[in-house]
Amino acid sequence: MRALAWTVAVVFLSSHVVLGQPVALGVKAGFWPTDDVSGSLHPESKRYIVGPALEVRLPLRFSFEFDALYRRLGFTGYINSIGFYGTQRERDNSWEFPMIAKYHLPAPLLHPFVGVGYAPHTVHGTDTISGCTLQGLGPYVCGSNGNKLNTTYSLTHGLVVSGGVDLGSRHVRVAPEFRYVHWIMPFLNQYGGVGSFRYVSAQNELFVLVGVSWR
Repeated sequence: MRALAWTVAVVFLSSHVVLGQPVALGVKAGFWPTDDVSGSLHPESKRYIVGPALEVRLPLRFSFEFDALYRRLGFTGYINSIGFYGTQRERDNSWEFPMIAKYHLPAPLLHPFVGVGYAPHTVHGTDTISGCTLQGLGPYVCGSNGNKLNTTYSLTHGLVVSGGVDLGSRHVRVAPEFRYVHWIMPFLNQYGGVGSFRYVSAQNELFVLVGVSWR
């Protein structure tokens, strides 16, 4: 995914050099009010999202934006199966790379815009499982430190719809924005036995973002 991010950035910068289109560099930051996990999970994610942003202005009020957005995800699940009961505590690094085609409406002062796009999403981190295991016909034996594993989920893909306003001076712009993402598949989708556990990540998310850019 890092290779993807660098490739897209190089393409945009090359377009600026070749075509002479204005390029804006900046950052985006914000939060998401929607749920990030469901099922038998206790959500513990950090609610911020932040990362660099690049936008290329195109003719006819169009532009193309690329972001690399980071957030810290986390949850605790409770496992109760035959011969074992305990907890699963996960902490993940999430990177998503929205690529959005935007149209800037011809309205004064607020300069509203709308956009649609695509976002690949990668998640990886650590998973710590601790609990008590039944030893044959004897009592349960409980571990003290837990079993820590590395987690790497399959790449997921999202559809993006956004809208906001573009404020500021000619060279420094501030852009509040609402952004909706529908993930084609949840990156987390795990099921245990009947009455055990169900871990599912959200497929529909709303983000409240503010971008600051320099041209």
